[in-house]
Amino acid sequence: MKKILSYTLIMAVAILAASCQKKGQEEGVVTMPGVFYADIPGEKEVVEIFPGASKTYTLKACAFQNQVTDIVMNFSFKADPEGVDKFNQTYGTSYVMCPGSAFEFMSNDVMIPRYGQASTTARVKVTASGLDNGVTYILPVTLDKAKQTEDWAVADTLAAYVLFKMSDYDPYGPGTESNPYPIASVSDFKAMKDKLVEGSKVYFKLEADIDMEGVTDWAPFNTDPEKILPFDLDGDGHTISNYTGTTSLFGLVSGRIANLNVTSVNIVNAGGPIGVLGSNGGVTGYGVEVRNVFVQGKIVNKAANGTGGLFGIIQEAVIDACAADMVLETNKYDVGGIYGYDNTVEGKKSVISNCWTTGDYSGNRMVGGIAGMIAYQNSETTISCCYSTARVRAQFKYGGIAGDGAKGTATAGELVLKQRVEKCIAWNEAVHTTSTDANVHYSAGAIVGYTAIRCYLIDCVRRPDLDFLECPANTTNVLNDQENASPESALKEAAVSPGATNYNFPYHGKAAKAGMTASQVAKNLGWDETIWDLSGNLPFFVGGDAPVPDDNAGGQLPDFPEVPFN
Repeated sequence: MKKILSYTLIMAVAILAASCQKKGQEEGVVTMPGVFYADIPGEKEVVEIFPGASKTYTLKACAFQNQVTDIVMNFSFKADPEGVDKFNQTYGTSYVMCPGSAFEFMSNDVMIPRYGQASTTARVKVTASGLDNGVTYILPVTLDKAKQTEDWAVADTLAAYVLFKMSDYDPYGPGTESNPYPIASVSDFKAMKDKLVEGSKVYFKLEADIDMEGVTDWAPFNTDPEKILPFDLDGDGHTISNYTGTTSLFGLVSGRIANLNVTSVNIVNAGGPIGVLGSNGGVTGYGVEVRNVFVQGKIVNKAANGTGGLFGIIQEAVIDACAADMVLETNKYDVGGIYGYDNTVEGKKSVISNCWTTGDYSGNRMVGGIAGMIAYQNSETTISCCYSTARVRAQFKYGGIAGDGAKGTATAGELVLKQRVEKCIAWNEAVHTTSTDANVHYSAGAIVGYTAIRCYLIDCVRRPDLDFLECPANTTNVLNDQENASPESALKEAAVSPGATNYNFPYHGKAAKAGMTASQVAKNLGWDETIWDLSGNLPFFVGGDAPVPDDNAGGQLPDFPEVPFN
């Protein structure tokens, strides 16, 4: 924006001041009031003011150069419409006089002390009231009158002015991508729900951390799968903390959530799928995108399948560079650090990439460090470049990365699926059964607990000393290295003891060499180091806001030289 000097000192003013002096004055002291000008301290530029807001400027009356008065002087100010043409001629502009509806003198009396050169301050406020879009306005300000005497002169130069125009940005709407609604308080956060528009995405941006402690009347934004209320929330690195309730924050989510931390969550859910962000992440035709989001807290799901750190259920979801430090407790199915299960239909896909989880996840069955059930339908869902240090516990179908990858059927050997688990690392604290049945195998895996043997299982690695238990008494299903699998090249089935129930299609990946850190494994797998910082024992995000995972969590063996895994 064009910057302009606030006033110009010219020799003519000095001459004018000298001509106004009375004879017989003492040298260096003006015994009559002299020549004065109005000033707005500070550099002047065109300021944008959005509707409903205002900006206040400080005004002063000043004496030119070395002139002082031998009396106290009191001045007031006024707008000077004649100054508009003078300003435009001087600076080659075409600014318009500010309308009376857009300015107000908040205080208008100042005092120059005896023998002083600058006054106390007054204030003028400008607003966008009555302004037209695209027009730059000028408010010239000059001295109005002196109360003590008429024996004074005002400088014949424009000395004080305000330049401003109405801003296109409105902090209270309209919720577009370039002009999101600001969220700076709990009341703003609650008001998001009323601003959503069916079938049209509305944009929001956090401008402060939000503490929800004591909020007891929270309701999710949407619970009707037939009603699409898409929104975009940019957390801008801020944190929503201390949410306690029986539901997720947002309910059924379509749209985008990014750059957000949600901490100290405590949800006790009476029924329905549940996650910190939503019960559902996306619906058919209206997916969800989540990037750079960290969640931390506890969820107890008492009566429904689908419990996840971010979402209970996902559908056509893109989840990237997210993390979860959660305690997940339920006696039902489908429990995962990122999501419970994926209901994306055939021909569509969800993509989960570059995520990490830690904590403690327990359920009846289908429990995993990243996902409970990879996909219920024959979608092309992918989980890649993710790791978990979580403790995973269930009766059967549980794994360090995913619990179930076979669409819920016991005939895993007959399935041909398009889903992928690729370049993931199971660095879990433990993968353990909760069953007390000593003889029946319930299919647990270091990577995936129960998987279709004809899907994409590629280059996944487990912690070399993983605390793994699938059957309390019979140890037939022990960890063993497995080659990659695809629809054309089936995974070798794990052995089971004679007569055992054949729920035993685990994927264990390959063990890292003793002494390797998870970061060294990730480097060997080619994880993107513009996303991951691999300088420590555990990978964490480059420049991300999520806390660094605990270096003591899982697999930290003696510091042997780096050896690539086979």
